[in-house]
Amino acid sequence: MERYLKKIAKKNKILCREKIIMQLYSLIGTADEPMPESIFVYGHMATGKSLIIQSLLNYLKYNVSYINCIEHLGSRHIFNYILDDLAESTRDLSDVQLKCNCDNIMDFISVLKKIFHYDKRPIVLVFDKCYKIKHFDATFLPAILRLKELSGINVCTILISDIAWDKYNGKIGALKPIKIYFPQYTKDEMAELLLLDKPANCNTDFYKNYLNLFLSVFFRFCRDFNELRYMAKINFIKYVEPVESKRIEPDNVAALWRNISATLRSNLEIIYLRVSTGDFLQPNHEISREIESTTKLALSFELPFYAKYMLIAGYLASHNPAKYDKHIFMKQSSKRRKKLRSVKKTENDLQKKSRVFTISRMLAIFCAILNEKVDINANLLAQISTMCQLGLLSIAGDNVTQLDETKFKCCASHDFIIVVAKTIGFDIKHYLSTNMD
Repeated sequence: MERYLKKIAKKNKILCREKIIMQLYSLIGTADEPMPESIFVYGHMATGKSLIIQSLLNYLKYNVSYINCIEHLGSRHIFNYILDDLAESTRDLSDVQLKCNCDNIMDFISVLKKIFHYDKRPIVLVFDKCYKIKHFDATFLPAILRLKELSGINVCTILISDIAWDKYNGKIGALKPIKIYFPQYTKDEMAELLLLDKPANCNTDFYKNYLNLFLSVFFRFCRDFNELRYMAKINFIKYVEPVESKRIEPDNVAALWRNISATLRSNLEIIYLRVSTGDFLQPNHEISREIESTTKLALSFELPFYAKYMLIAGYLASHNPAKYDKHIFMKQSSKRRKKLRSVKKTENDLQKKSRVFTISRMLAIFCAILNEKVDINANLLAQISTMCQLGLLSIAGDNVTQLDETKFKCCASHDFIIVVAKTIGFDIKHYLSTNMD
């Protein structure tokens, strides 16, 4: 166990989670002992849940299948994926014909037992982002939690979630799993983790002083390791500037703090945008108040992930002529896309060309820009109504008869959409017809 802890700390850079790793190791760390039926791992995002589970199972070399529940449409799709995954890692099954087209849980268990017959390694099924399971049929969750009981083999189900077990209330009672909680990192633990990103040519004490100043501003308002890691990297460039220009000595912490404090506080307002205030600087090095206010407005809405893509799709439908849709959005026509102009369009020019569009056209653009298969269900369509209430979309026309398709118009400004697109890493300028020759 101690050898494993040293290995992952050095190779995978997993720190500050020794107690949780020891707890997991005591449950599944011995191959010749029965494993628990199910384990529920939960905690805030970016607390090391998936990384630790994957690292431990790779070290134990069990027969493991990792399932990202977001990528699967239902239980049948997951069953087939698991069996293919487990069979592929079993060498003795290369010449054995297995039925991998499972229609129900009994077919799945039957093939699972055959796999275990040829490969005696313990089987572990890891369901990441398992909140998606709540939308599957009601018998799926109770069944996978009792796989060991139903199959009679040494199999364990591990569920990884960002929400607590109490939120998984189903109509059919499910076996309560062993719950393991991943707490958020403390300030000292966060500093220890961020220290791993220290530049190779930087003094350790100097970087520790920087992290102490950085966390004194950011840690109170943000505990997400991924966001803090990104902001620490981009703000360090500003912090080290006076040292490189020899205006301030490296050990003069007070002077370095006075130099960086204003930048840290301004970047704190846009921490979840994955940008810095330097992205909004004008040639005279003054922050644009208009863009800054638009940024704050965009952040205040806190739209869901798919709703942001839906809003962008509505903006593109409202500002692009329908005749350009084939050339802009079809993958077959990607090679024929027209070159972008270097001329910048103003806000007023883009608003004047705002057009009315149908809901079917907006959904088609939504599917084209998302680049992943998504189920157009009632929950997704409800976001359109929410955006209408927020004033981001508006219904156009009276829609007198029931045969008329609902038409909308995008009310969001160009700067607002730019901010929303940047939060999800979407480059909207490549999809605007106003940028085409």
